[in-house]
Amino acid sequence: MNPVRVLWLVRDNLEQNSGGDTTQILQTKAGLERLGVAVDLASQCPVSFVSYDLIQLFHLDRLWEHLAVCRRMRSESTPAVLSTIYWPADEFDRGGRAGFQGKLAHLLGGENYQTARLIQRCGIDCMRKLTLRGWDRRLCNFRKAARYLLESVAVILPNSTAEKESIERQFEVQRPAVVVPNAADVSAFALPEGTATPREGVLSVGRFEPRKNQLALLAALKGTDIPITFVGQAGRFNMRYHRKCRRLAGERVSFLDRRGPAELCRLYQAASVHACVSWYETPGLVSLEAGLSGCKLVVTPGGSTREYFGDDAFYCRPDDNASIRAAVERALAAEPPSRLAARVAREFNWDAAARETLRGYELALG
Repeated sequence: MNPVRVLWLVRDNLEQNSGGDTTQILQTKAGLERLGVAVDLASQCPVSFVSYDLIQLFHLDRLWEHLAVCRRMRSESTPAVLSTIYWPADEFDRGGRAGFQGKLAHLLGGENYQTARLIQRCGIDCMRKLTLRGWDRRLCNFRKAARYLLESVAVILPNSTAEKESIERQFEVQRPAVVVPNAADVSAFALPEGTATPREGVLSVGRFEPRKNQLALLAALKGTDIPITFVGQAGRFNMRYHRKCRRLAGERVSFLDRRGPAELCRLYQAASVHACVSWYETPGLVSLEAGLSGCKLVVTPGGSTREYFGDDAFYCRPDDNASIRAAVERALAAEPPSRLAARVAREFNWDAAARETLRGYELALG
C-alpha cells in the first residue's frame, strides 16, 4: 500500500521568522514521516494537486493566503485539513495591544478590527507579490472569510478542546475535529530521572511583543530581588517594545538572544520558575518545554493553558501586575512539581501529535 502523500502549505517565512508554529510544523512532520506518511512542505501552490491525497493548511487567521487555495481545493474536490492554531484576540485587543493598532482596535472593536487587519495584510501581501491573484471579496469580512475556510476543509485539527469550542462559538461552524496536542521534545528537554539541579530565579522564553506581555512581568517584579532571565529577540515590528522592556529592567534582569535546544535546556534546568504571562497561548510550547525540564510554571488562563496544565501551574491575570507578582512569589516558594514533567512527557510529545494528525487524515479521507 502506498503511503499517504500530503502537501503542507505553510507561510513563506516559516524558518526566517520562526516561532512556536515553526517548531510545531517541523516536529509534527518528522513524527508523521516516522509513521510512513510522505509530507511535502511548500509556501506556494503547485500547478496541480493531483500528486497528493490531502492538503493541510495552517493558521485559521492567515486568510489572505488561504482563500485562493480553498477555491482550487473545491474546484478539484481535493480533501483538506486545517491546523487552526487560533485563539480569539478580543481581550488582548482591548487591553494589551499598543500603538496605532491598539487605538484602531479600541475604535473599531471586535470583528471590525479583525476585518481591518485582514484587509491591511492582504494589501501588503498583494504589493509584495505584485499580483491581485489572491484577492477574494470575502477578504472584506473576517467572519465570512473564516467561515469559508472552515467550510472548505474536511477536518480541523485544533490543539485543544477549548480551541475547538471557541472556534465553533465565534464562527458558528461545526466541523469534524481531531484534537492534536501541542508538545515538547522529550529527548531534548526531559530531566534525567533522579537528577537534582540547583535552581534560582525566573526564566521567560519567547519573542518580545505586547501579546507576550514581558513588560508587565518586568513591572510586576520591579523592586524585588528576584533574578529574571529573558530569552528571545524582538518580534517583527516590535523593536520599540523590546527597548521599553530593556529600559524598565533592573540590575537583576538579563537578556539573551534566541538559543538552540541544548542551551535552552540548560537554562530551563537552572531556573526555579518559568513565567509566560501572555494574553493568550495555545498553550505555549515554551511552557511545555519548561515543565518537562522541571520548572514550576506561571501562566495566564488566556487560551488553553488550563486544559494542559490543570492544577500543576500558577495562574495570574495578564492585566494585573499584583496578580503576576503574587503568582511568581507563590511559585518560587512552592515545592518542585511532582507530576508535571511526567505528564508532559507522557501526553504532550511529538509522536502523540503525529498519531492524532494521522487520525485526522484518516477521518478526512473517509
